Amino acid sequence: MRKLALALLAITGIYGCSNTQGNTLINGQIKGLNKGQLLLQKIDDTMLVSMDSLRIYASPEFSFSIDLTEPEVLYLALKFDDSITQTRYLPFFAEPGTLEIKTSLKGFGYDQTVTGSKNQNSWNEFKLLQGRYNDKQLALIQAELLANQNDNTEEIKRIQQQREKLLRARYLATVNFAKNHKDLALAPYLMLAEIPDVNVKYHDTIYKLLT
Repeated sequence: MRKLALALLAITGIYGCSNTQGNTLINGQIKGLNKGQLLLQKIDDTMLVSMDSLRIYASPEFSFSIDLTEPEVLYLALKFDDSITQTRYLPFFAEPGTLEIKTSLKGFGYDQTVTGSKNQNSWNEFKLLQGRYNDKQLALIQAELLANQNDNTEEIKRIQQQREKLLRARYLATVNFAKNHKDLALAPYLMLAEIPDVNVKYHDTIYKLLT
């Protein structure tokens, strides 16, 4: 009897707030998670708002069904029952159809596999590209800190010039990537998310590259 009750709780927890059928089905598994609240969220006017939510009991699997008019970045927010553990977030590029997200409690938010989304596949490629620039940026920051400690003015100036050059290269790489993927919703997203502070004089050039 107790096992039956737990099974019913698990079913209720997984499907509790996702009864409607939409054009986008998001299935997934969070290995190692036995209990918690999972929210499906999106950004609306710079704020995260919840589209749906459910509670997970015993089973690490989940499912959401929503309507999407176009591809967009959504977030899985994992909340815990204790007051100590902070909410964790997992961003992914959703699009109409069936998506599957596999992750773990330990790697939630940075180690996951998302299938069923062309935009997500290309976003993964972009993140690998940007990772190389991040590594170079980190190395320059560390070098600049050391130069500051040694009060080496010439070295500081040289490193700052390198950082500016690296930033321009990063922006150009982002524009080229967006141009090569301009048929995807990912392209305009990258322009807004990755280079929002680009100089106004480059806006027309970027627009022409993407059209």
